[in-house]
Amino acid sequence: MSKEFFEVFPTMLGLHNTEEIKPQELKGVPSQSGDKRADYVLNYYGIAEKVGRAFGINPIVILAQAAIESAWGTSNLARNHNNFFGVTAYGTPNHYWKGGKYLSTSSGLPFRTYDTVADGFSDFARLLVVKYNDAAKASQSVTEYARLISTSPYINEKNGDNRSKYKELIIRNAVAISMIAKKYQSLYN
Repeated sequence: MSKEFFEVFPTMLGLHNTEEIKPQELKGVPSQSGDKRADYVLNYYGIAEKVGRAFGINPIVILAQAAIESAWGTSNLARNHNNFFGVTAYGTPNHYWKGGKYLSTSSGLPFRTYDTVADGFSDFARLLVVKYNDAAKASQSVTEYARLISTSPYINEKNGDNRSKYKELIIRNAVAISMIAKKYQSLYN
């Protein structure tokens, strides 16, 4: 696909089993809970909540989608480049993405690198509002968001993506994230 295509749809990739998105061993990384999913929620819920407020997007769907794209925050792109969504480095730099790139060794594609997790989440939220606004507007309903994003050009079956599985994963991840957040919130109340 051409560079121009990725400028229009910077996340429309079929990167299954590539080095960028597959789960990485977390050797030497301390765990707060002993569970990578719980650690993910503990580490990133506050950021997703702040970004969600700024862009009018449900933080649960931000985290649910990032969990799919980053193997619950363990992927190379997430851990080393703060890119939890596999956003390619095409297009014009903006307030959140300063133009930094990481060139994939397995796909040959350039990916955005962000200074902070908040910048990566914010650039994704900005992208949702600009390119997938119907889904962004529907994000308070996880099911409706999942339906809209999974039927949008964000998912590309030509690249091996499975729309129905993606929709199901967003919903399932959102349920798990909500349960984890409630569990740990109750510890602090």
